Amino acid sequence: MSNFINDGIKEEIMEEILEMAEKDIWNVIFAIGNEFGIDKLPDPALGNDGMIDRLFELRFEERLV
Repeated sequence: MSNFINDGIKEEIMEEILEMAEKDIWNVIFAIGNEFGIDKLPDPALGNDGMIDRLFELRFEERLV
């Protein structure tokens, strides 16, 4: 049951992030900085996917707590 719930949370988070990124990747960057602090931004060399992955990780961890 827990995996099913986690999968639903992951889908919800990723859907929201991808929608944000589709409009402008800066929305994702600002979300990381505003919600978790600028120190949580990944290396810019990771590109858009790195930004999306980081926000996903941070939001998922936050939801589990």
